[in-house]
Amino acid sequence: MLKDNVIITDIGSTTTKSLLLRKEDRKYKFVDYETAYTTVERPNEDVKIGLYNSIKKLEVKLRCKIMQENSNTQNISFLPNYTFLATSSAGGGLQILVMGLTKAESATSAEKAAYGVGGVLLDTLAIDDKRSVIEKMKIFNSVHPDIILFCGGADGGALFSVYRLAEILKLANPTQKFSENPKLPLVYAGNKEAVDFISLVFKSKFDLHIVPNLRPSLLTENLEPTKDKIHDLFMNNVMEQAPGYSQIKKIVASDIIPTPSGVLKTIKILGKVHKFIISFDIGGATTDIFSNIDDLYHRTVSANFGMSYSIGNILAESDFLKDFDPYIDALIRPYSQNDNSSFEEYFINYIGNKILYPGFNPIYDIDIFIEHLLAIQGITLSMEQHFKMYFKYKRIGFLDKLKNMASRDKFKEAMYYPHYDKSLLFSKSDIEIAIGAGGVVTNATKEQALFILIESVKPEGICELWRDRYFISPHLGILSDINEIVAEDLIMKECFEKLAIYVKPLIKKDKKNARLLTIKTIDDTCTIKSNEVFKYVSKKTEKIRITYTKNCSLSRSEILLEKGILLIIDTRTRNNKDKLFKTLKPYNFSFPLVLDTNNYNYQKENISQLCKQHTLLLKLPYPGNIFVNPGDIVEPDTLIGENALDPPKLYVVLISAMIGKTFTEVEIYDGLLVKLGDKVSTGDKIFSLKNCQSIFSMNDIAFSPVRGIVETINYATGTIILREIQDYPLKPIKINISKEIGIKDKYIKGYMKKQKGDFVYAGEILATNHSTKFKSFTSPYTGTIQEIDTKKGSITICYDKKPYKLFSYCFGEVTKIIDNKDIYINTEAIAIEGRIGFGQDIGGYLGSNQQNNLNNCIIYQNHVTIEDFITFTKKRINGLICNTVSYNCLKKFLNKDIGVALTGNEIIPFSLIIMKKFSQYELNEYKSDTNLYDQKLGKYVSLKPFTQIRAGASRPTVFIGK
Repeated sequence: MLKDNVIITDIGSTTTKSLLLRKEDRKYKFVDYETAYTTVERPNEDVKIGLYNSIKKLEVKLRCKIMQENSNTQNISFLPNYTFLATSSAGGGLQILVMGLTKAESATSAEKAAYGVGGVLLDTLAIDDKRSVIEKMKIFNSVHPDIILFCGGADGGALFSVYRLAEILKLANPTQKFSENPKLPLVYAGNKEAVDFISLVFKSKFDLHIVPNLRPSLLTENLEPTKDKIHDLFMNNVMEQAPGYSQIKKIVASDIIPTPSGVLKTIKILGKVHKFIISFDIGGATTDIFSNIDDLYHRTVSANFGMSYSIGNILAESDFLKDFDPYIDALIRPYSQNDNSSFEEYFINYIGNKILYPGFNPIYDIDIFIEHLLAIQGITLSMEQHFKMYFKYKRIGFLDKLKNMASRDKFKEAMYYPHYDKSLLFSKSDIEIAIGAGGVVTNATKEQALFILIESVKPEGICELWRDRYFISPHLGILSDINEIVAEDLIMKECFEKLAIYVKPLIKKDKKNARLLTIKTIDDTCTIKSNEVFKYVSKKTEKIRITYTKNCSLSRSEILLEKGILLIIDTRTRNNKDKLFKTLKPYNFSFPLVLDTNNYNYQKENISQLCKQHTLLLKLPYPGNIFVNPGDIVEPDTLIGENALDPPKLYVVLISAMIGKTFTEVEIYDGLLVKLGDKVSTGDKIFSLKNCQSIFSMNDIAFSPVRGIVETINYATGTIILREIQDYPLKPIKINISKEIGIKDKYIKGYMKKQKGDFVYAGEILATNHSTKFKSFTSPYTGTIQEIDTKKGSITICYDKKPYKLFSYCFGEVTKIIDNKDIYINTEAIAIEGRIGFGQDIGGYLGSNQQNNLNNCIIYQNHVTIEDFITFTKKRINGLICNTVSYNCLKKFLNKDIGVALTGNEIIPFSLIIMKKFSQYELNEYKSDTNLYDQKLGKYVSLKPFTQIRAGASRPTVFIGK
């Protein structure tokens, strides 16, 4: 039951928005809204602060009381005549790590399930993703998911990949982003044959939930059980972990729902009237795409395309400057006194600084323009992902018309649902309404919003262009759970703003200056030629009649144009982007356009020079050899831990499957010949029914198919898990294969299943002879094939993977060790937080550029150029600290864009921490920092470059020893 006043808040990853509805004359009306910065990053990790600030601003703006007098950031309570509702994507929303058998099949189905429940995909790991085991382990330990979704092939299908991924996950120690709770939710939705194994391995380590296989066969999907379970876990477990969320949950009148779920509820209400809708919501961390195609609703979230936390990935995934060069040439360069290189540097550095400072909002027109171009790219990429995820393309031809599958132009490309009725085809021109939402669209002028919508959605046919004028669709979506009639009325009247009717005819022949169509208005008749953008605004509601030639086509010949609504007819070709600029005129830059990085004062701070005690956590990728004990004093070059080998494989032995009979728990217990910790070799007897009854046959005996150590026994299911014995050959061993399979030495390469450089596991087939007498040879060792000798018919195999070594890189004392993996060290140092870092943890003595020998030193320099990077690489320094560097310079050093700002494991010549921002020039305002580093020359410095610019953010740190 709604009270007379309703406060609805959306807690986003960047912004918290609170709106007020008030009942007047028996109807609820939208009054106003206010926003505040969302507080999910240190030092204010508490979403209640952003909530309180947004409502307080609303109170001041409207000169009314909403909260009780005693309310503060830690104790929010509303006046009795207020109902409070909320949606939330704070912390980047529901963050899911997906594990699947293959990227193309089971992992794709898992992605659909994650998207469908409002999830953000942090990463998708699969056996065939070409990442090493150590790389996978580091991902597990660094991404901090809310939920892990584990799927593994079709029912009855292959199990090896499921087991291998499970082995890696078993040894890793992933944690949630806001909690150190080891019981991270793990949803298994894979091959049912692996359920017993998954239960044995993970029941004590994770909060394990088994659901039906989401891909029971290669041709079928069953996503709903997985989606339901993830949603349930998110509502009742994950959202509780967001700082301050549990207190907000106590004061809402209904369950808090994910922001995208609120938007989808609004789209479904619109779907009562409009059957073909495409909508986007571009936020700080993600871009959500929603579609309603004839009452079938879909949603995807592009986790790494957003306007603050993910803006760097838009840059990395698109050819930004090249794609928009026509705009730049037409609009910007004529007004700029800078050369092209300076102009492009400014663009790229602005984007780089938005990566480092995701809460920064643009001030100048040129910066708004840059952000709008990035928004277009992000929406475009997200649209492509959405259609690729749910739809397939089909060329409509003559046979389709005969079957009455569609009555569309034969030149068009149609889309269909691969998992639904394939006779349901649709074209992009069927889209009736395209809706834009998100701060970048809401805060834009009408002309700018139209520019973003047209260039990102690229509508065809006749399409209405709307925007969520205040971005309140999630708010009204949650309202529909309480009172759908009130919500529907507000959605239709208050939520959306119709910007234009956009007409993009299908042009069959693109002839220069060819006449394409004629429009007839109340006052005039206009002819539209090819490669034009025409706009018209009516002074009153009227019908626009369209007559088109044989060179183009549209689905309708009449449009109802409402008073004040813009009509845009666009006959441009792809190579004439600037014409839209000249017609809409979305930006007006004054002359001269000065591009000066000094305009942006991102951060000024006083650095404390006091040494304090700090506890450093150093982690092995998985449990290994630890060479120190609590209380030990360590120095920078102390080797404290090591992973000498890759994680061991796990083998699953099912007694009943080997013998072909079903046994009781008592029979398994009595017949088993091995116990925990036993070592077994291939062919060893591990079970005999003779032990428990007098009548038996040789078929009632089971032999071990592999070598291993008995790690787990489940008597109820007759399952034994063996851990691989890792006695790998650390020196080269020759194996004569031609003799084993009966071939001539010189033909060995033709019979090999593996090639030089391949890594093989013991038991894998190395070579096969398909002659009259079939022979195959399996590898007796695990290692890399180093040589194939055609003279002797042999191969050389050796385990040559380098061990992962962990050094302390500090002076300090070991305080505790956990699980032979995590080592805690107390050190006394000055700690200085940077903005972003790259490379491995490293240390070294602080050196000066004036020194001849900088080998293994850490260097500080205010501003760095590409020449400096080259020099420091030659001088073999360990690490570099700088205040500023240009983005392009950094890109050359890394040989890639930053992309998703999850850094700190790059393989580069030396580690790097950027303390302030990106700039093409040296900035005098930061030169004062040089004094601190000059005073500390010769001191030992530890660099921790790991950076995660997202919810639960981690920034790099410089530790200067006393």
